[in-house]
Amino acid sequence: MSELPKSASPAAAKAPSSNRLLLPTPGASLKGSSSPGGSPRTRESLNARLQALQEKTAGSSPSSRAAGSFSKIRGSLFAFRSVTGGASPSFFTEKQAVVIDFGRAYTKVGFAGESRPRHLFPSPELRARRQLSKEVSASLSYEAWVEVLEELLRKVFFQYLSVSPKDRRVVVCDEAYSASSFRAALCHVLFKCLTVPAVSFVLELVLPLYLTGLGSGIVIDCGYESARVLPTYAGVPVLSAYSEAACGFRHVQAALREAALANLPASATAELRRVLTEDAEEALEEFIVRACYVTCDFPQDGDLPACTFRSEKPAALTLPGQPDAIAVSPECRWEPLERFFDSSLAGEEGGSLSLSIPEAFVHSLESCSRDVRAAVVQNVVVCGGCAGLRGLLPRLAIELQGAMQDHPEMAPLASRLLFTPLDFAPVCAAWTGGAVFASLEGSTDYTAEDYEKGAPLPDWLRDGFI
Repeated sequence: MSELPKSASPAAAKAPSSNRLLLPTPGASLKGSSSPGGSPRTRESLNARLQALQEKTAGSSPSSRAAGSFSKIRGSLFAFRSVTGGASPSFFTEKQAVVIDFGRAYTKVGFAGESRPRHLFPSPELRARRQLSKEVSASLSYEAWVEVLEELLRKVFFQYLSVSPKDRRVVVCDEAYSASSFRAALCHVLFKCLTVPAVSFVLELVLPLYLTGLGSGIVIDCGYESARVLPTYAGVPVLSAYSEAACGFRHVQAALREAALANLPASATAELRRVLTEDAEEALEEFIVRACYVTCDFPQDGDLPACTFRSEKPAALTLPGQPDAIAVSPECRWEPLERFFDSSLAGEEGGSLSLSIPEAFVHSLESCSRDVRAAVVQNVVVCGGCAGLRGLLPRLAIELQGAMQDHPEMAPLASRLLFTPLDFAPVCAAWTGGAVFASLEGSTDYTAEDYEKGAPLPDWLRDGFI
């Protein structure tokens, strides 16, 4: 901690360091004196000086001396560097970028370089659609998105993060097929209303690969609206192989609601049925996380016999404002989640997206070139809110391998299928990858000057389609 004085000799500097001063005891013979004991005056003078020095050092331990040095410089902006000499002052002076991952169910916000978001809050306003007809809906208009995003982003900066947006770069975890009206409204709010200096759009289905350390892989995002699959080769997303299956958390909620209504006793009141139909979204979400699971039949593996992961115990569903809980049968705990693996359960709602996750996975591999397939199947990353449901990962591994074995072209790659576990929460995997990306150098930002000059906004379908 303390530096050598200027008068210290090189020999003294090379001496072994110690936290205590090595002082001779009073009365000991001093080297260099005229006699073994030295003259009486010399001994008294030296002993007095040694005694004073011992009393001084005894009252100030190394920790107290370090505390004193900290107290002198702790008000300085470069205190960390002054004391340790190992950290850059940019650790304190550079303001970290804000990372935002917009989700249909939850939005994640935080700062670059951190392992988890600062806040994760519901964002149902991002599900808003405008009805073009009875069966056709579309994204909101530019003006409607500006109104929604301005209110949302003001809460992000001033309520959740408590930072000024004027000096913060923003990294947006962007969807590959997000509406152009949404992206245009987002840039308007960030540059015109909040005056941020720069925005960086990053494809969200590539960001989980930053957590694996590999540039090639295939990401399966089990989200609220659907399950999306996108392969990436050597850091470049293969957007032509993007595949989507209409089996998300919303469909699981709807199936559980239908099953619970069908199992209600005949004596159930009309108010109970209304609450279960209209006001039970949060209760159903809590029940799915707490009591639902994905059933799985494990085949025989060597000496391990075949077994089935399934429970015969019912569960209780508590609705808001209702004194009594609803008994849910054991089958209702796992049957709604079969939509992930059986496309016939999607019904007419899915339309052309009526695929199961294994079917979407194989369809995505079919769209890749042959030399890309072998690289991406060895790094499969599963993320999203539904990825944390019990039993999903082992069942998904078995289903994906079975779907590849049933396909003539994919059968040779079935033995190479490898899943990469993440050390972070699956629901925040895209955001955490964005925080890693935001802390790296060399990224290209869309600045406020570009926006003022009328430069075209980043568009994955125009700029990065492969």
